[in-house]
Amino acid sequence: MNRYTVETMSGAEPVSVSYAKTVSAKSAAEWVTGRNVQDWQEETEWVRVTDNTNRVVYKFAFKSPWDGF
Repeated sequence: MNRYTVETMSGAEPVSVSYAKTVSAKSAAEWVTGRNVQDWQEETEWVRVTDNTNRVVYKFAFKSPWDGF
């Protein structure tokens, strides 16, 4: 398991910061936010996850509850 810094973002500004130790960046984002996420596509509200072990940054957006319908 790796350690992740999870920042909920509004545009370019972080609005919250949390930490997680999980098996993937996506699972860290979902565990911290309590919401499903998908790959970021320039959404305004998004999640930046930094893998503190491997020094890699991931970007996710909140998945719409209507996706898949």
